[in-house]
Amino acid sequence: MSTMNPELRRYLWLELSPARLIAMPLVIGALMLLVGAWAFQAGQPMGGADLLEGFTALGSTGFALLVLFWGARLSANAVIREIADRTWDQQRLSSTGAWAMTWGKLIGSTIFVWYGCLLLLVLACVSMILWQVFHGGVGLMFHAPLWVVLAQMILGLLAFAVLVLASVMLIAMTAVARRETGRQLDVSIAQIVVILAALMLFSSFSDRSQDARILWYGLDLDAMWFAVASVAAFAAWAVVGLWRRMRVELQVRNWPVLWPVFAVFTGIWCAGFVDGVGSVVIAAVVVLLAGYVPAVLEQPDPVRLRRLLAAMRQRDMGTALRFMPLWLVNHVVALVAVLIASAALLSADGNTAGQGIERIDGLAFAAGTLFAFYLFVTRDLLLLVFAALGKGGRRAFATWLLWMAVLYGLVPMILAATGLYASLPVFVPVWNISLIDFAVPPVVWPLLEVAAALILVRWRWRRFATARLDAPAR
Repeated sequence: MSTMNPELRRYLWLELSPARLIAMPLVIGALMLLVGAWAFQAGQPMGGADLLEGFTALGSTGFALLVLFWGARLSANAVIREIADRTWDQQRLSSTGAWAMTWGKLIGSTIFVWYGCLLLLVLACVSMILWQVFHGGVGLMFHAPLWVVLAQMILGLLAFAVLVLASVMLIAMTAVARRETGRQLDVSIAQIVVILAALMLFSSFSDRSQDARILWYGLDLDAMWFAVASVAAFAAWAVVGLWRRMRVELQVRNWPVLWPVFAVFTGIWCAGFVDGVGSVVIAAVVVLLAGYVPAVLEQPDPVRLRRLLAAMRQRDMGTALRFMPLWLVNHVVALVAVLIASAALLSADGNTAGQGIERIDGLAFAAGTLFAFYLFVTRDLLLLVFAALGKGGRRAFATWLLWMAVLYGLVPMILAATGLYASLPVFVPVWNISLIDFAVPPVVWPLLEVAAALILVRWRWRRFATARLDAPAR
């Protein structure tokens, strides 16, 4: 015990009392009795195929529900509770490293849920084995060998649990960091977000049978193995993101590279479902849209911004990269992706481009449209920075959302209703505009708007830096 992670050891003492260790199997046993009352068949081996199928469903479904509705809340509440008890600052000053703190809290805060999930997983596996041995039910239902179904269930459920618990803790910690205080509302919001994402994930694969196939970059893959591998990959990214967030909390220096790499990974993953040149466009769009996330979540730090500007003036790019905001690094990476996609669109012949683009929700993307889209996102991000640098910094996101609703929703609808369609390129990207024809307003307008946004940001930055840095020093 002396060499055990101190954070994990603390949770073991707090969460795993003898009464709780006994209560969990008793509750699961009661649920098994309930299933048995409905599905038991006298005279059939092991109570019948329906009973074993019911126990398998109880174990696997109970695992997922326990993670979503109990484990997710405990995980999100781990740091919130520390802040409420005024022990979080003491923990941050301890000698525990970021990685030890990450997996100690991730596993320790939900250790009782993991205990219940392990019992449910054993129940599902044993029931599935007996179901196949005595009734051949696994082969008949899933059309796959028993070991394959077991491996997919075990790996999929474990990866799902890690993904949910790490994601909800990351969301809660990020929400707390924005205000430097913790609320139970943050726990509920984080849990709701993850539950909605999990429901979307389940719905995506609910209609796929065990022998279903999926095309990804032209490869004919087993749909269930692809789903398991995808969940495992994003679970690993969630843990990495939580580790980075913990490093920020412990004031360890971070390079702003993980989020852009994750955005590129997500773009490449999404692009695999689209054929032809459209896959490059999808990857570029995903990377571009990913820049909104850190822009919304990061708070402007005047010290970091001043050091960034000083490093850029001295052409010290290494130092500048260290102090560069995540959204800005991501936006530079997105520019590279947009240029690659634009070049692919311009070099593709009409037939090839058409076949590839038809898969992207029917939208006829063109190189100029993609570039205009990049400029509009650039304007949006600059407006968000402009709002964040204002006096009402805590209301910046709500203010920015109102601007976006007006610029992308209200004004275009008014223009469309009054028949002024020629003015729409001022507010939204317009399809099928050539990149090289810069005289066309759909490209000129966002360029002018970006320039205006830059002027506003520069003006507000001077006031922001003076108010936050110069005044206290006097």
